Parts: sequence; structure tokens; C-alpha cells
Amino acid sequence: MSWNHRVLAHKSDIGEDMYLQIHEVYYDEGGKPNGCTKDGVSVGADNIEDMNWVIGKMKECLDKPILLADDFPNEYIVK
Repeated sequence: MSWNHRVLAHKSDIGEDMYLQIHEVYYDEGGKPNGCTKDGVSVGADNIEDMNWVIGKMKECLDKPILLADDFPNEYIVK
């Protein structure tokens, strides 16, 4: 199993608005998403170098399709 950071789109409690958060997403042996963290993740590390590495990995997810939190792992289509 592997994982990376991905952006998930969440339905707002008010109206039809969506908001985005970064989550850890887990993949099966075939490379398909099969799970994610319940809540978005924060940046944390033991030192600045490690924190910079984490931020870099988080930035990589901005170039990948956004996934739907409520209909995981389907993609969020921006309208």
C-alpha cells in the first residue's frame, strides 16, 4: 500500500458551496485510491528541512485531479 497527499472537495454546511482541503490518500496494490484521512492534514515536522519536504509533497497534489470527499474516490469536476 502507498499514500500521498491529495486535494479533496467537501460540501459546505451552507448551500451548495464546496471547499478544498489536503488529505492523505491511500492506494491499493493496483494504484487506485481506496481510503483517505477523515480530516484534512496540517504541516508538522521535527525541523525546518523536514517541514520544507512535507510542504513540497503537499504542493505536488495541486497538480493532480481533485477528489470528492463525499463520493470518494470520484473526481470533482469544477463547474
